[in-house]
Amino acid sequence: MRIGIVGIGITDFKIHKEPFYNVAFEAAKRALEDAGIERGEVESFILGGYDNLGVGRTISNMYTAPAAGAYLRHEIRVSDDALFALPLAYMRLRGLSDVAMFLAFGQSSETPVELVELQSLDPFFHRPLNLSLPAFFAMQSLAYRERYGVTDDRLAEVVVRMRERGAENPLAFLREKVTAEEVLSSEMVSSPLRKLEISEWCDGCAAFILATEDVAKRITDNIVWVEGLGWSVENYYFDRELHRLPFVTRSAEMALRMAGKELKDVEALEVCDLTADYHCMILEALGFAEYGRGWDSENLDVNRSGGALCTNAYGSTGAFLLANLALRIRKGEVDCGLVQSMSGYAQKSCVTILEG
Repeated sequence: MRIGIVGIGITDFKIHKEPFYNVAFEAAKRALEDAGIERGEVESFILGGYDNLGVGRTISNMYTAPAAGAYLRHEIRVSDDALFALPLAYMRLRGLSDVAMFLAFGQSSETPVELVELQSLDPFFHRPLNLSLPAFFAMQSLAYRERYGVTDDRLAEVVVRMRERGAENPLAFLREKVTAEEVLSSEMVSSPLRKLEISEWCDGCAAFILATEDVAKRITDNIVWVEGLGWSVENYYFDRELHRLPFVTRSAEMALRMAGKELKDVEALEVCDLTADYHCMILEALGFAEYGRGWDSENLDVNRSGGALCTNAYGSTGAFLLANLALRIRKGEVDCGLVQSMSGYAQKSCVTILEG
């Protein structure tokens, strides 16, 4: 039995001044309207997003579930980047529901993510180390650049290319083009990472109506099928190599195996490039570039949305990427694509294969 996306609702990804649950309501409303169904027809609600680390509220689904329309309906939340909630939604539709809403919420522009993280997570290892996300990203960037001899100029080209694609996407948060000189002259955040090489925080929500094959075909004839899903978790903390991302490889292999696809079948990619280095490292881990040459992606159909380098709402980034690829498949621009997202200290990866 196949599972398909029959409704997509996406809000503006920007600095929202209104409460995150109001933004979630708007995404859910748009998804229902897009599918042409009523809230009462949705049997399950699966939410994805962070609590304190993102929106700054404990048990945040107490706010987002009613906003999504889950009153007196089954509701469950995955506290992670929202793409990790998609496999749970898929499994529910394979046995417990015919129609489900998968909703992603992310609000990070006004939340001191690093401070909250250090105070709320493991007090024995995280807190004494005082390791922020940018500092860890920089550690991996340094390891990657030194291992493969990747130059700053090459990574600046990646940022320029992603910002050009973001400028063409009305859904993206950052839509201003930059030059390589601007990238290289931007302030150093955590050496060797400069400000324009790291994604900026923003806010935004996305919602999807998913349905089993027979129900999906009754709702619409323009279905985006979820053909493959895969996920993997890396070793805890630093008991691992920093110059590559083997957990991304494993998650992609799992998704491709489930979909019965090979890399050559994938026409378009949306990947979670939280830094310019991750853009390269992810493409290499997926198998679309040689190790140390992920920057050479100009001829790849990757991140037409602008990617996470242009839009990063902590908690809903993966769903933003998913929505952008699904909309392209709907329009007939591509037939088969891959979405990848990751979370934690570059520790977890989730991949899904979509097909028209």
